[in-house]
Amino acid sequence: MQNYKFLNHIVLWSVFFAIICIPTAGKLIDVMGIPLSISIYYFPFVYIFSDILTEVYGYAIARRVLWYCILAQLLAIVIFEFVIVYPPSAVMTNNQSYVDVLSAAPRLVLFGTLAMFAGDIANNYVLAKMKVWTNGRYISARFVTSTLCAQLVNTAVFYIFGLWRMIPPGVLTKSILVASSTKVSVELLLLPVTLRASLWLKKIESVDYFDKGTNFNPLKF
Repeated sequence: MQNYKFLNHIVLWSVFFAIICIPTAGKLIDVMGIPLSISIYYFPFVYIFSDILTEVYGYAIARRVLWYCILAQLLAIVIFEFVIVYPPSAVMTNNQSYVDVLSAAPRLVLFGTLAMFAGDIANNYVLAKMKVWTNGRYISARFVTSTLCAQLVNTAVFYIFGLWRMIPPGVLTKSILVASSTKVSVELLLLPVTLRASLWLKKIESVDYFDKGTNFNPLKF
């Protein structure tokens, strides 16, 4: 990757939000009586940064940052497992609390990572292709369309597999729809900020990448 001024900052924030979702996504809250993962309030930032990366720096860089996030999640789960299995001090009486919280992480990180990967790739692909098709116009429409695609894919994968048996099957479809709508709403509320940040970065970094001839293979690093 080129030596851009602010790219590393975006990478750090992307990795941060990807990691904090691991131990917290399993906590369910009620929204309109529907059980949802509490991550609906902060996971959208993963795709907000992904939008900015794709719009400004291009699909290939956004894809590489996604792989950084996945690597960070896998390393985090290794540490969590180490914490679980390492014998606690004799004076520590609340070790089971750590075990209860962190022991759910492997399942959540497996399907959370798959969900994030699928949703992120969908988001970046749609955004990159639409940018070429529209010749860089209708940026708001591109952000919204890619977000809708990404959040539906991400939420469906994570809720069906990652939260299986945690959410009653009878309300699973409602949970997916409400969670997707909530996450999209968060991104829509922050859309003016996302737009301004993207336009500012294009000016500061002197880049406005169009993915013409890009290799869209999601497995390429």
